[in-house]
Amino acid sequence: MRRTTSRAGTSAGTRVEPAQVPAVCCRPWRGAYHQVFSDAPPGSVERTALHHAGFGTGPRSARKDESSSCRHARPDNRRGRARRHALRCAPTSTHAWQLSAASSIPTYGAHIMPGLNVSNVRHLLNLAGNPWSARESRITALDDDARRSLLGVLVDRRQLAELARKPRFATAIAGLPVAMDWRNVGGRNHISPVKDQKHCGACVSFCVCAAVESVVSIATGQITDLSEADLHFCSSHGAGCGGWWPSDAIDQATARGIPVDELFPYDSAFDGAGTPGCRIDPHREARLYRPSGQSVLMTTAERKQWLSSRGPVCAAFHVYDDFFLAGTGIYRHLTGNHAGYHCVEVVGYSDTDRCWIAKNSWGPDWGDSGFFRIGYGECGIDDTSTDRDPDGSLNQFPMYGIEGVQIPGGWRGFELAPQGSAALNGGLAAVTRIPGSMETWWIGENGSVQAAFWYDGGQWQRYELAPAGSASPEGAIAAVSRIPGSMETWWIGANGSVQAAFWYEGGQWTRYELAPAGSASPAGGIAVVSRIPGSMELWWTGANGSVQGAFWYEGGQWTRYELAPGGSAAADGAITVVSRIPGSMELWWVTGNGSVQAAFWYEGGQWTRYELAPAGSASPQGGIAAVSRIPGSMELWWTGANASVQAAFWYEGGQWTRYELAPAGHASVNGGIAAVSRIPNSLELWWIGGDGSVQDAFWYEGNAWQRFALAPAGSASASGRIASVSRIPDSMELWWTGSNGSIGDSFWYP
Repeated sequence: MRRTTSRAGTSAGTRVEPAQVPAVCCRPWRGAYHQVFSDAPPGSVERTALHHAGFGTGPRSARKDESSSCRHARPDNRRGRARRHALRCAPTSTHAWQLSAASSIPTYGAHIMPGLNVSNVRHLLNLAGNPWSARESRITALDDDARRSLLGVLVDRRQLAELARKPRFATAIAGLPVAMDWRNVGGRNHISPVKDQKHCGACVSFCVCAAVESVVSIATGQITDLSEADLHFCSSHGAGCGGWWPSDAIDQATARGIPVDELFPYDSAFDGAGTPGCRIDPHREARLYRPSGQSVLMTTAERKQWLSSRGPVCAAFHVYDDFFLAGTGIYRHLTGNHAGYHCVEVVGYSDTDRCWIAKNSWGPDWGDSGFFRIGYGECGIDDTSTDRDPDGSLNQFPMYGIEGVQIPGGWRGFELAPQGSAALNGGLAAVTRIPGSMETWWIGENGSVQAAFWYDGGQWQRYELAPAGSASPEGAIAAVSRIPGSMETWWIGANGSVQAAFWYEGGQWTRYELAPAGSASPAGGIAVVSRIPGSMELWWTGANGSVQGAFWYEGGQWTRYELAPGGSAAADGAITVVSRIPGSMELWWVTGNGSVQAAFWYEGGQWTRYELAPAGSASPQGGIAAVSRIPGSMELWWTGANASVQAAFWYEGGQWTRYELAPAGHASVNGGIAAVSRIPNSLELWWIGGDGSVQDAFWYEGNAWQRFALAPAGSASASGRIASVSRIPDSMELWWTGSNGSIGDSFWYP
């Protein structure tokens, strides 16, 4: 109820002259400057107003000297503080609460709240040092009831009590980043656009959907848009605008999944009177994103650990009337009544500014473009808060992390190795030796050889095959599985050697040197094929620009030879090979002048060289890839000198035919290319885009090539490599080097 109070003898507009002003001391307390009205009568309007504004609530740092000016009335030249310290003390013969500025400090209940008098709040902010700005918006134009209807958190005190009784294990906070913001991680934004819950108290569904959208983006590199209407109006919550608790909403999202927004847009849920309803789209089940669970984060350390390594979280907090005006700066509760409880997505934190960074759901015209920062310990936002509910309950709300998300059929993704795991210019290789297993290798940032393996039904396991300094950080790596129980991998050593390692089922990896120091270009390519189970063949770029080769037959030793003399290949170019039938092999490489050179071999004959594309056709540092989808055909792709994707195909009995798959500017001139044929009538190709995206093109017999972006701009290192396998006909898996040195992984099931 609005309460109007006036002080007898002084109207709201009366100014008391400075000569009447008694001892008024100014001092810093908890980050704001508080006026201590030592002589104001208990219960007076002025004392009440300023006390509610947060002033005079801390212990005094100095006692008033009635015979002299206040000891705190000293000048301060630091920005924004001189005016606050300019207040002077006067003799105490007049009442201390008759302040010269009394007329400009509003009476609590009469002008500050309700009514959201912006000028009054700004005045109090100015006295407090302007920790945040008061900003008018659509929200502040609403009446009290309409504003408070947006606050849709129903606090589950029973759950909070149960959580408080559970033992907590210490989470290390040392070593965590001093700041984290998922709006910019390695140049990528994992936060979906700010939305507007309109007049409905659906904030819990909005913050849960936002957190799930962020998890999807972190895993796949793609921003998706989920249906808050489906979660809020079609779940156990029911078709109404009432509140909810974040944990319950996540449980429902886990049980039911959340469809994409286009199947049930939020605005379409309301009838002409603004009453919501539920609508189930017939395609809902095919387009669901389903969280795999939730983690309750009770301590500040747990929250920061999650935010710095896993992603954004859902958070509830206590809202007072002044929060509706929050703009830029760091919000700290200053004035206003209890309004309710709200849920937002916390997207980061800053230890420097001692605040959480959050995304609201009141549209982009509210706050700081829809976002805001709130101080540590404010309004129940974390476990350091001293805030209390009107009934006296302590408010220290947990935050909730989304464990993972099951993505609808099609491409899905995740991060196989974190930031800094891979050399930005280094190679990648992968094999599948049996249908239920995959193995991948890459060059580490420190010149090590890193690896990971996967078995059907299990998780990816990482290991180090060769320690730091073993490989050239700019060099390539190749691998093959000639029989189901064996794998072999080769890489360029830091000293220009060719290093190798082999594995047989039941044994350990064994390393050896195939070619000594100086044999290979440190930034050159390497390729391998096994045309029959008892043989392997390897090629690499020589230190002098030659193309070197080596072959092995079971029971024998490796034999080396030179396929093309010095100057035949680009020192930092790629090589690719295919064996379309057991008695034949074909090899391609890029030269220093940008031509595409090739050589073929048929059993019983000699290697024969030819030029597939003339000088200027290819980027000397670009990628090249080949597949044979049927025994009588081969297909080849390479990066054009103009950053296009060029291609050529061959059918038995015919000539090579060239075409352009992607026009100029669509590929990184330094990036890799990979291809696979999972079934005889289909081809799939991937390459690094000029903007650091991962591009995908697929072809089915009888149809034209179709292109799309698998991962958005900034996802991949522009000079990184890419590798792929198809372990079963209905699956493909792809790996690439991330722009931050991570290893990205995308997989596909129909």
